[in-house]
Amino acid sequence: MSRLLHRDEVPARSVDEKSGMAPLAPAIGRFKYSSTMRRLWRGPDRTESWERVALFGLLTAVAALYLWGLDANGWANPYYAAAAQAGAQDWKAFFFGSFEWGNLITVDKTPLSIWIMALSVRIFGLSSWSILAPQALMGLATCYLMYRLVRRGFGPRTALFCTAAYATTPVVMLMSRFNNPEPLMGFLTVSAVFITLKAMESPKLRTFALAGFLLGLGFMAKQVQALLVVPALGISILALGQGQFRQRLQQGLIALGALLATSVAWLLTVDLMPAADRPYIGGSASNSALELTMDYNGLARFLQIPLNSAGNKASANGNDAVEFIGGLPRLLNGNFAQEIAWLLVTGIFCSVVLVVLHRTLDLSSRQRNLVVVSVTWFGTALFVLCYMGTMIHTYYTYSLGAPLAMTVALGLSSLWRLRDRAILRVLGAVLLGSSVYMELRVMEYSGEWPLWVWISISALGLIAAVLWILPSVRSRPDLLVSGILACSLLAAPVGTNLFTMATPQWGTNPMSGPAGSDTGSLSRLMAALRKGEIRWAQQTALGVAVPEVTELVKTHTANQKWGAATFTAQNAALYQLESGRPVIPLGGWLGSDPSPTLKEFKSLVSENQVGYFILPQELLDRGGLSAEVQDITDWVRNNFRAEVVDGVSLYDLRGQG
Repeated sequence: MSRLLHRDEVPARSVDEKSGMAPLAPAIGRFKYSSTMRRLWRGPDRTESWERVALFGLLTAVAALYLWGLDANGWANPYYAAAAQAGAQDWKAFFFGSFEWGNLITVDKTPLSIWIMALSVRIFGLSSWSILAPQALMGLATCYLMYRLVRRGFGPRTALFCTAAYATTPVVMLMSRFNNPEPLMGFLTVSAVFITLKAMESPKLRTFALAGFLLGLGFMAKQVQALLVVPALGISILALGQGQFRQRLQQGLIALGALLATSVAWLLTVDLMPAADRPYIGGSASNSALELTMDYNGLARFLQIPLNSAGNKASANGNDAVEFIGGLPRLLNGNFAQEIAWLLVTGIFCSVVLVVLHRTLDLSSRQRNLVVVSVTWFGTALFVLCYMGTMIHTYYTYSLGAPLAMTVALGLSSLWRLRDRAILRVLGAVLLGSSVYMELRVMEYSGEWPLWVWISISALGLIAAVLWILPSVRSRPDLLVSGILACSLLAAPVGTNLFTMATPQWGTNPMSGPAGSDTGSLSRLMAALRKGEIRWAQQTALGVAVPEVTELVKTHTANQKWGAATFTAQNAALYQLESGRPVIPLGGWLGSDPSPTLKEFKSLVSENQVGYFILPQELLDRGGLSAEVQDITDWVRNNFRAEVVDGVSLYDLRGQG
């Protein structure tokens, strides 16, 4: 016991009058409680006080970065905010991920991330904070997991740098302040990696099952995107796990079975229900959750759909199609670079270093496992993002955030360990210099960076390269040297994040950093949409709700199940969120789903269940709506009288069936 308890922690012992023995239960209870608290603070291993202070300071700074002024983003993505509102109103809508609590149609994703937000709204009420704060907290929790993941094998300095690199990656910060499914997917994916690496150090099959279960939940958050880590985990278990190959195969199959069971449970449950008893599955062509997974959220993401310069499908002859951009240049262009490219080339070179020098590094089994998972995960995610099809958003680069931070941290740490060799010391300095050069090149995409930032980052890069190449610098860097090295690599991403925090982010495609200088860049387009330019695109990407129409829906539809019906989903979402009344998104996300049908809509109107039909003329003129939505629009226009309210054609459907 003397090894377990400090002298001042030994509890005072009183003697029981009957037995003459000291009661141990209270002392043991207090010991367990104090040990648990110390373990939470110090981590699983004994640490120096500076590490605990540094970790607490880093996580505090990250919390401020993710939470400060969060409500400036409003509803963020109204599409998901409306689904969270619906889930808080009705448990059926909660389970299915329905867009509205009339349960006519769901969002086009599996609902796990909606469940988290819906529970928050149910507890705290509907607000920007109740929608977005859970996302920020999940991002913060993932940062702590990244620290624990790397700390186990590579020590505190590498772990702290990895955590800082991950937390300040612009797309990670952006999504941690937004209500897309990425923060939950990231938390569950990193959790699965952490548990898998722990499972590989013991023969307990239930730990592998837990890893598969967590990754299955990640699939429930963002479907195929969460599975990019599977090749890395599978290879690591089969090639590096304990025991004979037969045992490692069994471990992998246990994890895979848990992954598949968790992934398909909700999908099969939904598809086995009669269609009449559940909402239509948004995004699918055949009202099937499995089809949604395999097609719209699966194979369709890898197709190269010809597009013209306006972002629409090109004509059949392809004469107006723009060139498909794939490969590494995609992630280095002006649209994607500010999200992820700051350390991307550094990560590629660090991967090469870790592979080429793995024998020289003489890694322990724990270190080797982490390196293999990091490099393989990074390579898989990089390849998929470079070569997937045209259905891609810039924030998909979130999938690269964790493996990139791990690979860079492990690669630089390994190079530092070998800096007694002159050639490797020079290589490390060149790598630092090229990393800073890459930061400056990414900054060139925008003209909003002040001159002093350029000068400061250049100076930091030069100082860091000199410190790295000097043989007199100790093999274990002190805090000052570590700080300079980290700042030279992370200053530009942090600056990008400050731009992001100062710019309200809402709509379909949030973006990090300052607006690009190229007038054709996506950031310029999104800025134009926020100003009300390109009306149809504004309604599709951001949504538009006219206050006078919202007030009519709010105050005059108490007797109807749905306050209104309109398209597309972002328009419907804003009317629903701001009126507090359920609104039908005709045709789902883009108005292209075959739901509801004209027959179904006529039935709802005849039963006095729909208050108003809101006609966005710009979207109708543009086309691209499903035949069902077009039929419904024609029927309403032919049978009801339009009233123009602040430029919007409004059709009163109440009691006119």
